[in-house]
Amino acid sequence: MRARSRHRGSVTISGGALKGRVLAYPVGRTTRPTSARTRISLFDTLGAIVRDAVFADLYAGAGAVGIEALSRGAGFVHFVERDADAMAHLRRNLDATGVTPSRWRLHAGAVSTLAGGMADALADAEVVFADPPYDTDAGEELFERAGVQRLPHLEWLVIEHRTGAVPQPPSELVVRHMRRLGDTTLTYMVPAGSQSEVTRDEGTL
Repeated sequence: MRARSRHRGSVTISGGALKGRVLAYPVGRTTRPTSARTRISLFDTLGAIVRDAVFADLYAGAGAVGIEALSRGAGFVHFVERDADAMAHLRRNLDATGVTPSRWRLHAGAVSTLAGGMADALADAEVVFADPPYDTDAGEELFERAGVQRLPHLEWLVIEHRTGAVPQPPSELVVRHMRRLGDTTLTYMVPAGSQSEVTRDEGTL
């Protein structure tokens, strides 16, 4: 979820058990949902990796990515969001889907606080998706301040970012795959030494 131009309306879950479900988003300049095209690419590329995994949606906004992960079979999803209005919409969206609360948890706070107490709460995360605001240094925010690469069970980190502004991973992570979608790129990273591969190589648009 990134800061961008004014957005009104809703988004629709694109796949899985909740396909077609409409999610509400706050009106204003603070948040904008990850596009359907990007979400489809993300989950088509990860494929079976998501099923039964513990998934973390960082900068979650009103929850489109994390809720879609639940729709596509994730065992549990952590949502991290600091904006109170977005968090209220996220809670309402989760309640409306009927997904049992035992499969998700909300974390109200900035991603940069992961290096503190929140890191323990997210310690079981295996697949992490991050869509930081385009006007921030995603590498500094995620690696230096949040320390996401040190989550003990991390298997995949996927970062959505502006094309041409690839976050440079620390030595603990390596880039395994990149998917360009116009002015947006998804970069897939794994812990150094991992033999994990994405299940589908879509090429570049």
